[in-house]
Amino acid sequence: MDQYAKPEKPNPQGFLPDGYVAYLPTPVATAPLKAVKEGFAPHKPVKPKSKPAPIAFPAEGYATYAQVQARLQISNSTMHLWIQQDRLPAPVRIGARAMRFSVQDILDYERAAREATRVAAE
Repeated sequence: MDQYAKPEKPNPQGFLPDGYVAYLPTPVATAPLKAVKEGFAPHKPVKPKSKPAPIAFPAEGYATYAQVQARLQISNSTMHLWIQQDRLPAPVRIGARAMRFSVQDILDYERAAREATRVAAE
């Protein structure tokens, strides 16, 4: 054996033992930054063309969490906090996993909140 010859590597893939295969990620073609800024890049996210449909609030019966949140324009965490603080009427269990709000309770809550705001403004 020549002293300058390189020894053969038993694992040409690196640290993997024999029989294992290294899967390398496929290279992704990216557009130059200038193309991204100008909107010509193929990987630029596309904005939705229309807004989601508004959530309708029922006139009577029961309303879902999403309907009440949309009606009061509050987030999920604010809604749960207000229920915990008894600022919002508690939901009614109508099934094993279903919780709904009475529409009349929510309308009464809104009416009381408007009255409290009116009294505070005077």
